[in-house]
Amino acid sequence: MRVDVGTTQQFEEGKPQAVRVKERDIVIIRKGDAFFALRDVCPHQGAKLSQGAMMGGVVVDARGEQPELVRDGEFLSCPWHGWKVDIRTGRSSIRAERGRVRTYPVSVDGGHVYVDMRG
Repeated sequence: MRVDVGTTQQFEEGKPQAVRVKERDIVIIRKGDAFFALRDVCPHQGAKLSQGAMMGGVVVDARGEQPELVRDGEFLSCPWHGWKVDIRTGRSSIRAERGRVRTYPVSVDGGHVYVDMRG
């Protein structure tokens, strides 16, 4: 079931926005022309991810080298304890195999953002 959650203009780039869809709390994130939808709950202790901040990941290739920022704006940080959730996969950077948030397919049609709530 595809549900209209608003116009593309209602979603500010890089700012998580809470919406209620079919009795579920969802967070919508806009990154450029792409939109992502996740369950609005941190897998750690249930905080609202929509109240968190967008950030990137950091990688270090070798010990003692300068860390590099990667995938800027593709991780949503929990407002309570800082767990980072990948907006593309829903996986947490901590306990990725167990700390996962449900993601939903998103499409844009005629200037409106639709979330597919099947399953």
